[in-house]
Amino acid sequence: MRAKESSLWGIILAGGEGRRLREYVYECTGTDAPKQFCAFVGSRSMLERTVRRARLLIPSRRLVVSGTAHHRLHLLQSLNGRFSEALLLQPRNRDTAPGILLPLLLIVKADPTALVAIFPSDHFVLPGRRLMHTVGQAAAYIRRTHSEYPVVLGAEATYPETEYGWLAPGAFLTSEEAGSIFRVQQFVEKPAHEDAVAMLRQKWLWNTMVLVARAASLLDLIRELHPDLVACCEILQHYVGSNREQVMTEEVYRIIPSVNFSTAVLARRPDRLLGAEVRQIRWSDWGNKERILRTIASLRERRHKPLVPEVGAGLTA
Repeated sequence: MRAKESSLWGIILAGGEGRRLREYVYECTGTDAPKQFCAFVGSRSMLERTVRRARLLIPSRRLVVSGTAHHRLHLLQSLNGRFSEALLLQPRNRDTAPGILLPLLLIVKADPTALVAIFPSDHFVLPGRRLMHTVGQAAAYIRRTHSEYPVVLGAEATYPETEYGWLAPGAFLTSEEAGSIFRVQQFVEKPAHEDAVAMLRQKWLWNTMVLVARAASLLDLIRELHPDLVACCEILQHYVGSNREQVMTEEVYRIIPSVNFSTAVLARRPDRLLGAEVRQIRWSDWGNKERILRTIASLRERRHKPLVPEVGAGLTA
């Protein structure tokens, strides 16, 4: 599972507002914190579990948690005061593309040959070690072949979800027991129900939003599709550490648009993507109450054991 620690960095996305789940979060936890800062099962928040998974492969010094400034207290509490030096706080939430772009620029500047893995912090993953094993395989493939294409991790689809991204596997480039690398034939974000039914039947995969790439190549892809966004964020690099850093960051985030990475980057250039299936994994984007309850019900049905101890133990990775 090991990739060279000196070359692989991680970006953990923790800037979401979780508006759709606020009522349910309050019902479960008594707090208005966004879902990534909450512990739905066990004692660890979703963000802390994501960090722990990433650390199976990536050292803490190469992990960047990308959040928003008004969540600073939630971030520090969720991480128990750790990783404060690796927090990148944006003035406003401008969706996932800026949340990836700003730390990506810093990584490329610090290590021009770096590989980078991107992890959402609000997804259910079980077992975490299997996911990270596939991340390691993807990093090893990119390093070995000098590929300039990002590798998107896909999970087996089990029902016709219309709020996920779906990817169609094309020609396989490797054959590994835990996850083969393939060309992405098609990528569709949030399909209509009838299309999702057809994709399920044709064994398309769900986009987990976990992605591994050469940092510089990923930056080039975003720049190709959104040059103005990249140019605005690159301006900030000149002010890092200066007394104008905060003012300039506020100004840039006032004018840049909200850009979703899956819709505005991945779905627009499927010809520039590779994929890897994470096999025998339970994965869900906990973006609404129904998915959380569906996941918990499926674990109960499968295991026939007390819920909280079983789930909590399984998520320690």
